[in-house]
Amino acid sequence: SSGINAEWHYGRDASIISDDIQEMLKEHYKLEAQFSKVFLLQEEEETVAHTGSAKRGGIDGDVEQMSYESLCTYRGQLQQQIRHSTRSIVRLFTRNHSALKAVLGQVSERPSAATSLISTSNNLRSIIMEKLLTTREEEEERSRYIQQIIQREAKASVEVKKLEGLLQEASEEREADLNKRNVEIKKLKSDLAQLQKSSNETNKRIKSDSMKQELTDTKTSGGKCDRLNQSIAQLRTQLAQAVAEHRQSEQILRSRKIKTESALETWIAKYDTDMGERQEEYEQIEAVYKVEKQQLEDLEERFAVLEEEYNRIIEERRVNAELKAEEERRLRLLTKAAVVIQAHWRSYATRKKLKQKKKGKKGKKGK
Repeated sequence: SSGINAEWHYGRDASIISDDIQEMLKEHYKLEAQFSKVFLLQEEEETVAHTGSAKRGGIDGDVEQMSYESLCTYRGQLQQQIRHSTRSIVRLFTRNHSALKAVLGQVSERPSAATSLISTSNNLRSIIMEKLLTTREEEEERSRYIQQIIQREAKASVEVKKLEGLLQEASEEREADLNKRNVEIKKLKSDLAQLQKSSNETNKRIKSDSMKQELTDTKTSGGKCDRLNQSIAQLRTQLAQAVAEHRQSEQILRSRKIKTESALETWIAKYDTDMGERQEEYEQIEAVYKVEKQQLEDLEERFAVLEEEYNRIIEERRVNAELKAEEERRLRLLTKAAVVIQAHWRSYATRKKLKQKKKGKKGKKGK
């Protein structure tokens, strides 16, 4: 009835509508105006948060002088009066079909507020029908089901907390193990770099010493050979002179020559021995280098295994974080569902109590 304009009361179809309907409509319009005024005042009170003023009066006084609690009470009374007025108007229009057709002819299209009211009424009717069709056994079953859900939720909450504690402990252990492995990896890298640097320096030093020693030995042996050749030439000259001059000293000179040749062979053998030892030392150094190179490769392989283990640990942490987020999302959904179910149950219980109170009042009035 809020969508009907008040001006049609005095239009051309006013004669079709009975006086009692017109009076009811006028009274209903006044109630709606009063309800709108109370609603605006209540919103103003809520906005400024100024309730319980000592200057405001009670329900019998002016509306603008009422307190916030009086406005709430008066608003509830107006709602009840509007509800009864609407029912009375609907009954009168149901009995007077000509007046109903006249009103419908005045309304070109249904307002959005009326459409919303009709939709809400239909939804409320469906809910009430569903509630009325629900038996006591179904209500008890639903109550037991809700209790089971609450118990499962409590158990799930305890389990989640327990799992979170275990996950935290596992994460801390993983973190400590990871830090330990990182320290070990850094130490191995440092040792490897130091070992490689030391090996390179040692190889360079050995090669340099070997080349220097080889050059020194070559120069020394060349000088010795030259000196020995000169000595041989001199000895041969002296031998020839001695043979010519002193045949008696020929045997002495021959012995001296043999000794000199023996000394020369000794020096040559010593040179060969020294060179063999240098060659063996070079081969030993090369073998050590190969061993160290193999150790380096083993360390690199070990580092690759550690890096793979580190990547696996990071992946496990990521998967655990996703599982935790999914579990939290599921818990929020369960909590929200439980809150919605509880809200519906409280609203149903409240409506049931109100209906029982109304039935009790009607029974007393009938008596």
